[in-house]
Amino acid sequence: MIHLLADTSFGPVWDQRARSLAGIVTMLEVAVVSMVLAVIGGLALAALRTSRLHWVRTLGFVLVQVLRGIALYVLVLWLFNGLAVATGITLTPIETGVVALSLLNSAYLAEVFRGAYQAIPIGQSEAAQAIGLGDGQVSRLVLVPQMIRVAFPSMGNVFVDIVKDTAILSVIGVSELMRETQRWAQFYFRSFEFYTAAGVIYFVIVLAVTALWRVAERRLSVHLDTYGPVPTRRRWRTYLAIQSGSGVTA
Repeated sequence: MIHLLADTSFGPVWDQRARSLAGIVTMLEVAVVSMVLAVIGGLALAALRTSRLHWVRTLGFVLVQVLRGIALYVLVLWLFNGLAVATGITLTPIETGVVALSLLNSAYLAEVFRGAYQAIPIGQSEAAQAIGLGDGQVSRLVLVPQMIRVAFPSMGNVFVDIVKDTAILSVIGVSELMRETQRWAQFYFRSFEFYTAAGVIYFVIVLAVTALWRVAERRLSVHLDTYGPVPTRRRWRTYLAIQSGSGVTA
């Protein structure tokens, strides 16, 4: 075991750092675009799931269950190979990856948004209607902003999953980090070194994304802080007091 580790060399990994960096850039680009589209799709599906019409809610439920029930690996191959055979629609590898990640994660975000929507006190919409806002204005100006703030921490978890799931796109030739790792690991016959480096890179990226998301989360925190920094327990009491209309507690 010691002899085998002594034979390792990370020199080839360093030599191909430019290609690895290009793969990281591609990975992050795909992840960000997929997240944006997944948020849009998730909001649309959440709107179906919370509709007043029973058949619309049923349609939303079916769509969410279908998308959540398909393995990402299968969805990627179906979009890249099966769709072209069946319909003649041909997607590039990156387009396939973005569509697959967006569809799958829009279903997960739909349930996140639905839960956040149901967590908003009914008094919020009633108060907005009382001052003359229409249904569309209530949703756009009152409910959706609060829903996003409540759902924001869970959205960060979904984005982290998207970043890691981009590795699956290597099977259709997307030149992201894992594809470049596989290519050069085979070229140099240095699987241990290249896959170890890839694992470390993914770990660091996930830590960075998580840290940045937490910073944004604190800025959008649903625990309202009216009088500057205060202990968490007091912030929570302040938020509840504001929501109940009883004023700010000490």
